Amino acid sequence: MSDRPVLRLAHIGRMGLIATSLIGSLALGGGSMALAQDASPAASPAGDCVPNAGITGGGAMAATPQASPMAMDMATPVGSPADDATAAAANAAMQNIINCAADPDALATLVTPNFVFAEGGYATIEEAQADDFFTDAPLGGAQLGRVTAYDDGTVGVNIQYMQTQYQLLSEQWILAQVDGEWKVDGVKPGDAPDVEGDTAAVGVTLQENADGTYSILPGSPSVVQTDIVVLQAINLAANMEAHELVVLQLPEGADPAGLFDGTIADADINFIGVVTVPVPGESADMTLLNLPAGQYTLVCFFPGPDGKPHAMNGMIAPFEVTAPAS
Repeated sequence: MSDRPVLRLAHIGRMGLIATSLIGSLALGGGSMALAQDASPAASPAGDCVPNAGITGGGAMAATPQASPMAMDMATPVGSPADDATAAAANAAMQNIINCAADPDALATLVTPNFVFAEGGYATIEEAQADDFFTDAPLGGAQLGRVTAYDDGTVGVNIQYMQTQYQLLSEQWILAQVDGEWKVDGVKPGDAPDVEGDTAAVGVTLQENADGTYSILPGSPSVVQTDIVVLQAINLAANMEAHELVVLQLPEGADPAGLFDGTIADADINFIGVVTVPVPGESADMTLLNLPAGQYTLVCFFPGPDGKPHAMNGMIAPFEVTAPAS
């Protein structure tokens, strides 16, 4: 088999990485699921974009040391609620980032090298720009939440937003100062998503088999359509590798093998959502709002020891959302 299918699958899987990593977001509006569903990546920025870095730090952030690649991985900082001045300045910096979501060049000035390395594997911001990492960011009126000041001088701002038309994310974006300017230095898990509605939860086991193949095993092959569907991706403790759970909707009647041989065009693949579970023994929840009835495909595109995406060695499975009984 040629390298083309492998590279193409990496590209499809990367749709989720790009959507997750770019720092714009879709509108949640007032927080209702109806508004979230109606939001689109073409939403307009809420204010002026200030590139080249925007907002000078205040409060506790004034003493933040310059960020450096991988600095966040050296130790686990201890956090506490930010004071009012720090929270106001951090929220202003975050709003500026959202306002710049439609301007890739401006976005590139508002992040650190640590961010593009951790989220995209890029050695430099320029390399990320050349790969269109900052292009087509979703944007809009994301909801900003609590602000945490860490003892290493960074600040975390909780943000809830729609990564795709259906996937609700809650993350904490880490801000650090570089030459007196606030920039995004990393992303951590956020608070539990703040959303209400009838919920169906399904565990999805990500399994490595003894023969070198892989499996995706949903606890149920289907759920009845409801307000919220939560897919809990479980990387088994016995596993040795990192995994992800990607949800796609393929053209009606399409053979999922078309993901491998290129017979399904990228434009015909509807990307629903993605979560990553890099550590065996851990899990991650994918929260999907108002997901329509239909057939979906669960897949992991992470590469195995042979260099092929896990999907090519069995980590792919169907999943159905059925219409409620009338």
